[in-house]
Amino acid sequence: MKIAFAFCILFLSLTMHAQESLTGVWNMGQDNTKIKITEGKGIYEGRIASSDNADVKIGNLILKEVKLVDGKWKGKMYAPKKQEWFDAILKVEGKQLLVTVKSGWASQTLKWSKE
Repeated sequence: MKIAFAFCILFLSLTMHAQESLTGVWNMGQDNTKIKITEGKGIYEGRIASSDNADVKIGNLILKEVKLVDGKWKGKMYAPKKQEWFDAILKVEGKQLLVTVKSGWASQTLKWSKE
């Protein structure tokens, strides 16, 4: 019984840590654009915090409806050039956030760095 309890505590602490590591400011690498990811009621969103590109609108929503589904962070990412939302899977690896965006059969993985 004690082993099962210890396992549950360990699992919960790892899950909570993974959720916390998604929040913060992430640099997309393109035009020094930074995205601030916040959490509310278990759902995450990301807004443009700053950019060296004068055409980028600060405060615009770029990630929405991000939540943990079957052990993976899933949500939607906005593509301004296409003016369309795409399915996205997010994975935190240390100080990098891997954002895999899917469009039909094609997918692309973006690497963002934690600020």
